[in-house]
Amino acid sequence: MVRVAFLLRLALLLVSLLGFVGQSLTVLAASAIVLLALTSMAGLSWEPAATLMERHPLVVLVDSVVMTVLMIALGTDNPLVLVALSSCVVAGVVLAPAPAALATVVIVSGYLLASLSDGLAESSFVSGYGLPITFVCVVLLGQAFRVVVDRKRRSERAFADMVTGTAAAEERARLARELHDSTAKTLQGLTLTAQSLEHWIPRDPDRAAEEAAEIAAAADDAMVRLRQLFSALRADDLDQPFHDSLAALASEAVRGSGTRVVLQLEPVPVSAPGVRYELLAAAREAVLNAVAHSGADRVTVTMTARGEEVHLEVRDDGCGFALDRLHERERDGHFGVRGYAERLASIGGVSDVETSPGAGTRVRFTAPVMGLRELEHGR
Repeated sequence: MVRVAFLLRLALLLVSLLGFVGQSLTVLAASAIVLLALTSMAGLSWEPAATLMERHPLVVLVDSVVMTVLMIALGTDNPLVLVALSSCVVAGVVLAPAPAALATVVIVSGYLLASLSDGLAESSFVSGYGLPITFVCVVLLGQAFRVVVDRKRRSERAFADMVTGTAAAEERARLARELHDSTAKTLQGLTLTAQSLEHWIPRDPDRAAEEAAEIAAAADDAMVRLRQLFSALRADDLDQPFHDSLAALASEAVRGSGTRVVLQLEPVPVSAPGVRYELLAAAREAVLNAVAHSGADRVTVTMTARGEEVHLEVRDDGCGFALDRLHERERDGHFGVRGYAERLASIGGVSDVETSPGAGTRVRFTAPVMGLRELEHGR
């Protein structure tokens, strides 16, 4: 709005120049035109101008005083008086109520003093009081805009505090669920197998050796699952743009495999912690499956935004598989496709897998950017 005010000043200045057509331009008027043009261009081109005015309200008051001096010096019948409206916009938007009222009093008093000096006391209501009333109304409109912006800022801060406060609780619940669904079950089976060793060692040493080998394999599997889980938890930083987290995760997943990863990621503002986590976990699993099972030379990760949804795709040029044999793959312990669906369903999203033998695999994920369907799913 400060930039709009300076744009308005420049526009009013150009309009005022039309009033000088056919008139002689005095040195004072020419100097005022140059000064107003320079301040307009500075306010438009210098990025910190708005911040400077907000931090130092005295700058705005000085601007109001300068406009008042120009009105007194040039007279109220001068076209440049219109430019004072831009000072009223700046004062209303930037200043707190008390300084804004002071700036308004300065500008209105300057105009009335100039009109008295010009002998316009007997002039019409519009010429004598129309502009002062307009000055006051413009400042009041700026103050109303300032109130709306302040409320918006407070709402954004409250929302950010709510997200920050709930993120830790969500992460703890998510970690507990992941540990229960994967590692806890493995450790439970490992415990039962270890308890049976005491029975098999004296009766069947060979069986005991097999059981011990199974315990070792299960322990290794549990360690791998834990590393994957902690890696996924560390992959996302809520302060980091989502596409950066996704790029780092995909690059890490193919490291050391010889598979090339191609990233085509739009900067989609995925803000809901649950959506971020589940999308990253699903994408990581899709990339790891492509590297481990498809023999792919290249994996392409694409992310785009459509309205309030994020569309994420993981595509490889590997061997693919027959979807009609999905139940057989699940009996062999490959639950990737079902895992995608379950993860996306938990955040109100959907997953889709396209593949066939020799044609590679394409996994698509669609989820709400803000997590609104996630909240509805939770209810």
